[in-house]
Amino acid sequence: MPHLKVMDRKLAGILALLLVSGTALTLAAYFFGVFHFDLKVTAALKGADNPAVATLMTAVSFLGDGWVPVLLVFTAAAICVWKKRWIEVVFIVATLSSGIIAGVLKMLVSRPRPPSFILNPEDIFHFFNQFAYPSGHVLFFVTFFGFTGYLAWKFFSGWLRGITLSICAALILLIGPSRIYLGEHWASDVIGSYIIGTFWLIILILLYQLVLYRKLIKEGKACPI
Repeated sequence: MPHLKVMDRKLAGILALLLVSGTALTLAAYFFGVFHFDLKVTAALKGADNPAVATLMTAVSFLGDGWVPVLLVFTAAAICVWKKRWIEVVFIVATLSSGIIAGVLKMLVSRPRPPSFILNPEDIFHFFNQFAYPSGHVLFFVTFFGFTGYLAWKFFSGWLRGITLSICAALILLIGPSRIYLGEHWASDVIGSYIIGTFWLIILILLYQLVLYRKLIKEGKACPI
């Protein structure tokens, strides 16, 4: 397939590893609750408390609050519409599926939030938000900013590609610690979310590549294998 990746053994192995490790951590969160290292990580991050760090962590976390993810997704989708990238529009919107995955797993695992978490009963998502595992913020960041970064790598070049990839990578790396720092999640919530999010991101990219390949076949620009 021209310029399209085939799901080879190495990629299949990565997906299998992510699936097994994500399942194992999810089951551990369900059966054993909070781990000792969760308390250690929370204490360590809280020990680094200062106004600059607090501002940064709050700002990063805000991008995953309430309806902000929907706004980000539809802004990115609108740019794709403007560029007439219709397949990309569909897959950008599909990154919101991370919220469905998070909601289902939260109900199944039903792991309590850290004691410092304050639930807002007026939040329309309050039923799901009372549970900690997995972090919806981390799942969304990995899926949305990961896919956005992939599109930037595919379509951009030069400084624009570099800046976009750097921003996406920084946000993905910072969202996990920010959720722990703000007392919203345990470290194992975040780790599990990174694993699950990476697995789902790869699946979305593979599906995207498959759709593009089929489009090329219909246009006579590629031969079926």
